[in-house]
Amino acid sequence: MRLFNILLILLCFAAGTTRGLAQDFRVQIAAFAEAMPDTFFHEKGVRNFITSHDQMGLYRYFAGSYATRDEAEKVQKEMVEKGFPFALVIDLEEQRILCGANCPYFRNGVIFVQDPKQDMTVRNIYFDFGRYSLSPESKTVLNEVGQHLKEHPDLKLKILGHTDGVGSAQANVRLAASRARSARNYLINKGIRADRMFIKVYGEAAPVADNKTDEGDDLPENRKWNRRVVLAIIDDQGEVKTDDAVSGK
Repeated sequence: MRLFNILLILLCFAAGTTRGLAQDFRVQIAAFAEAMPDTFFHEKGVRNFITSHDQMGLYRYFAGSYATRDEAEKVQKEMVEKGFPFALVIDLEEQRILCGANCPYFRNGVIFVQDPKQDMTVRNIYFDFGRYSLSPESKTVLNEVGQHLKEHPDLKLKILGHTDGVGSAQANVRLAASRARSARNYLINKGIRADRMFIKVYGEAAPVADNKTDEGDDLPENRKWNRRVVLAIIDDQGEVKTDDAVSGK
């Protein structure tokens, strides 16, 4: 059974449903740049939830999966009342259309399209092999992120450094750190205070795509997506903001 089907079964169980119906709507309680302890949710009265660590390095927490939007919106309202104001109803079919086969809401895989719910607040920049210098495209993304932070001084930025799997793990940690620092230093030069930005280094440990085939053959088209820095705008608790949340819609 594929991972997607297994995950749906788990979500159905978490939602307390035994119906054999398609579960087309999901309720995301929150998304964080760091893993949160179970007690964080238990203290707010949320006992049953599913955790997903997606390709962008984000920890998403789901209340369950539901057959209708009405059911999902009822649970979303409950989550808001329990202290999660940015709880989202996610239409899985809509996400498949918008993201293709690799949307982080329903399966793992390479992200070629930004999550539309977090188009500004979660961004990726990419690097040439073995390099940590910023490309013009990366600077454009950083300029947009910097402007977003200037417009919302209460928010902060998590900078997550990654590499592909070529070279030693220790060397890749150093390279990932250099890439993250390049992004941070660029934003500092654009007027963003250093104390609003936090670096976490993964090196080769969290690829979004396989660097090699099962037979050990190199996959350069995959590796280029792993040479990245993830830029996640967060609040004081580390929760990643959606566009609607930041804009106040």
